[in-house]
Amino acid sequence: MDIVCTDESSDGVIEQQVAEAAGLTFAFRPCRTPAELVEASQEARALLVGLLPLPGDLLRQRPELKLIVACSTGWDHIDVAAATELGILVCNAGDYCADEVADHTLLLLLAAWRKLPLLTAEVRQGGWNFDCAGAPRPLKDTVLGIMGVGRIGSRVAQRAKAFGLRVIGYDPFVPPDQIAARGLEPVSLSQLLAQAEIISLHLPSQADKQPVLGQAAFAQMRPGVLLINVSRADLVDMAAARPSLESGQLSGLALDVWPTEPPVTLDPLFDHPQVIITPHAAWYSTHSVRALHQRTAEEAVRVLLGQASRFAVNRPAVSRLAH
Repeated sequence: MDIVCTDESSDGVIEQQVAEAAGLTFAFRPCRTPAELVEASQEARALLVGLLPLPGDLLRQRPELKLIVACSTGWDHIDVAAATELGILVCNAGDYCADEVADHTLLLLLAAWRKLPLLTAEVRQGGWNFDCAGAPRPLKDTVLGIMGVGRIGSRVAQRAKAFGLRVIGYDPFVPPDQIAARGLEPVSLSQLLAQAEIISLHLPSQADKQPVLGQAAFAQMRPGVLLINVSRADLVDMAAARPSLESGQLSGLALDVWPTEPPVTLDPLFDHPQVIITPHAAWYSTHSVRALHQRTAEEAVRVLLGQASRFAVNRPAVSRLAH
């Protein structure tokens, strides 16, 4: 089978149309458990995968597999190191939802900064006091520190500057001159932590899954920082974030990601007055849903037909695609 789609969030229609229009065989086998993924991935040359983990042990049992396309911007659920070692090309969906995520970031920023949930709750409870949540600080000239200045982080910077924020940026993968070319003031991580009044995360998960913001990082921040995370939950040590929120080191949390999705139990932070949480919805729009399925299928077709990948995330030294 040329292409097998295991993405449980899809209905397979767009992917099938794209594959068959290119003369390739296609099977839609949505998977919700690791056992289903083991079964569905047999004999596939290319896999379009959802968010189930794709471990190296499974990849080593798939000699026919040449290509994996993640139906997402993130690929941390795929053992990319093992795929690279085995000669399997790994790709993602590119910037299919970059504008949506940037918009959602600004939504969370404005709602948290202007204390929208508290104001709404006041009215719903029968009150009408403009000062019920305290006076918010002006947004103009506030320092926004963006961690991760890629497709999404750059778009967040553009939007934020329209509101008069001063935008600084840190990215371990992007040179300072490129950060500056994207309209941000390049800074080191320590400088960002010391200067930012709002921090927005747009980095991928670290290779070792360790948080970028832990107890030591929170201690370096200026008091009263608003922290926004629309990227990956493991970037933040939530055990360190909770006391930082209670001490006032953090003035608020605005999150679109959670360590376990969906959450196993209701967390006290869900009702915290200084916390806004949305259910991993930043990527979602009428456009992005179609773009996701279209792009991943087109990427698989492109690569299988011998054309260059647009969204590769690894470069195997010896590729199975050559055989």
